[in-house]
Amino acid sequence: MDRAFIKKYGILTLLAAGAGIIYQLPYIRETFYVPIQNAMNLTDAEMGLLSSGYAAVALISYFIGGIVADRFSARYLLTFSFLITGMLGFWFSTFPSFTVSRIIFILLGVSTIITYWSACIKATRMLGSAEEQGRLFGLQEGLRGLINAVVVFGMTFAFNQFIDEVAGTAAAIRVCSTAIIIIGVLNYIFIEDTSREEKPESLVEITKGMFQTLLIPRIWILVAIVFTAYSVYGLLGYVTTYAVRFYGLSAAAAATIGGLRYLLQGVGGILGGFLADKISRSKVIVIGCIGLAISFALYPIIPEGAQYLSPVIINFFFGLIFIYFVRSQYFAIHQDSHISLGMSGRVSGITSALGYAPDIFLYTMVGSWMDSYGRNGFNMTWAYAAIMATICIVLTIILMRINKKLDSEQAA
Repeated sequence: MDRAFIKKYGILTLLAAGAGIIYQLPYIRETFYVPIQNAMNLTDAEMGLLSSGYAAVALISYFIGGIVADRFSARYLLTFSFLITGMLGFWFSTFPSFTVSRIIFILLGVSTIITYWSACIKATRMLGSAEEQGRLFGLQEGLRGLINAVVVFGMTFAFNQFIDEVAGTAAAIRVCSTAIIIIGVLNYIFIEDTSREEKPESLVEITKGMFQTLLIPRIWILVAIVFTAYSVYGLLGYVTTYAVRFYGLSAAAAATIGGLRYLLQGVGGILGGFLADKISRSKVIVIGCIGLAISFALYPIIPEGAQYLSPVIINFFFGLIFIYFVRSQYFAIHQDSHISLGMSGRVSGITSALGYAPDIFLYTMVGSWMDSYGRNGFNMTWAYAAIMATICIVLTIILMRINKKLDSEQAA
């Protein structure tokens, strides 16, 4: 095993670890929704508002991130981002007022996006050839899941050490925050400082390039694919809450399942990545979305009651594998869409900013459905997710036809 191989996959592992762990805090509802809700005495709508505040700032941060990453040292920016995120996590673990918590989540929208995301995608693309893009993004998604599983199981272990739910939840958040700070230190040690080699464009050139990118029609299809797929991904996080309320799942078991989902991220991401390089990256997205549409359509059919908990959890696990098929490839298809490496930062920034826009309204919307309609509110959520998965299938097929035409034109 040569040094180049070790360096390549060592960097990929570090990128995966960073991309996963840094988002545990702003998306902590996926694992500890009910304990945090109880600890802070929040409604479902208020829980949604925490996420919406984060998302609103994150949308702007995605655009800014590419500019900042080009103009300053990646080593120091990444370290700063992880250290600040970790400290914000320790602050949130004190469970301050709802207003202060909203401020914390707004600050997380800055610290977890600006100095990391676009650079992470571009760095992944640069690790391999065009033929390797599927497996590289798949491995990154899979490794991200496996590393997250270790962290979440550590958080769950800390949670279970306390009889008091509030104390246990605070301990779990502090475990996560500690892991984030450790990743920040590792970034400082291992990420190379390349600022001297870079020749950043002026602000005018960058702004002009952004607008030129927005004039390319297929960019908007890439945005729409991420938008619909990410909507489905976000709603999967409510399945454990659904199981707690209507199928007798305990809060501790819900946290454990939250850890298992990351193991399935490893399975789905890695399998999806290698399958993509065998058949097609776009076809993997289509297969994943078909599975997701079926999975979400099944939830309203399963009767309520503790005796039906197993079918709900099994269906959830299948849905997780399918969503990680999709997530592993919706940035890898940039290669298929003839997005050059020079445009990669801008395109990933635009597709992330607009594609992740559901964070702004989605959780507040479904939170109000759940507060107002109970189980029917959840059924409305599952229907919305199934519709988004179906739209994503249509969009991906359209993109495949556009890409086929581009391939023919380039060959001619």
